[in-house]
Amino acid sequence: MRFNRTGVAVWCLLAATRALADVAADREKQAYCQHVLDVAKAQQVLDRGIEGFGRIGQSDTNPDLKQAVLGASKSLSRHLQGDAAVRAAALDCELYAHSLDVELIVNFRMLAIEQQVAARRVEELTKVLGLLDEEVRLAERRKQSGDATTAEVMALNQHRLQLHGQWLAAQRAAVGREIPELPTVDVGEALQEVDRLTLALQGELNRRQALQAWDVALVGGLQRPISGQVPGASPELKPFASLTFRYNFNDIVYRRQLDATATSALALRKAQNAELTRRLHYLRESVGRMLKVESAALPGLAEQRRSLAAEMERLRDIDSALARKAKSQLRVSLAVAAMEENLSRFKVGLLNY
Repeated sequence: MRFNRTGVAVWCLLAATRALADVAADREKQAYCQHVLDVAKAQQVLDRGIEGFGRIGQSDTNPDLKQAVLGASKSLSRHLQGDAAVRAAALDCELYAHSLDVELIVNFRMLAIEQQVAARRVEELTKVLGLLDEEVRLAERRKQSGDATTAEVMALNQHRLQLHGQWLAAQRAAVGREIPELPTVDVGEALQEVDRLTLALQGELNRRQALQAWDVALVGGLQRPISGQVPGASPELKPFASLTFRYNFNDIVYRRQLDATATSALALRKAQNAELTRRLHYLRESVGRMLKVESAALPGLAEQRRSLAAEMERLRDIDSALARKAKSQLRVSLAVAAMEENLSRFKVGLLNY
């Protein structure tokens, strides 16, 4: 029972550790997204605002007339730039999340497989050790009745010590390192998505930049002459309103230059991902080699288990001291063989995932 409880405890501890690491990864994504969205929304609030202005000086239309002007303006281009900033922040957030997913998979896939296999080995060894405990007790009884030797009991205890050493090593490996829950994404597709989002983000940033080349604004306010008043003109405050526009004639060339930045941004992203892509290539090769080894070993492990099971069946109805000793050894060997086959199948399943 002690080993059964410990096996469950290892799985619980492993699950709790991975859950905490998963929470940490999610928090990193959320923190980054919250930051870039907060910055973008602050910019959007500023760009959507109505700007006030004031002026004291000569009139634009009459240099001899000095006047005080107080007004406000609303820019369409700035309004659209604020909206573009929020869209760019959303794309930046998505790009960061995909990039982090790829990093997690490349950094931790093999370690996660090893840790899961170690946890499963703890579970399987717990069952085998429980069986060995039972066989040791039965051998002790047979020894007391003169049906078994001290050497037989010592051999079982020695086998148990060896398996217990493996159990301790597997337990340490299962909980020895904090590994996050890996995202269930195809890494190749995720890298393609990173490229797509890089272009989309740069495109949105370019559209925001291009909005600076033109503007349409509604301007209104009050003006009052303060000196040099035209004879017969009223000195009272007078309202005014106008629709103004501006356009930079280098806009077409500017847009072409912005398009070039999209290409260079993708080239930069690919250069930054070169090391990640190389590690991904090695990861795939390692997974492929391990899968080939495990797949090749699986038929032999299955045949060994069937052979031991057949031998156990052959001795099932034989009742003698020698047969009981052989059945005790076979029972343990069969449990170990079944464990190795189960672990191999489990590992193949993880590698194929």
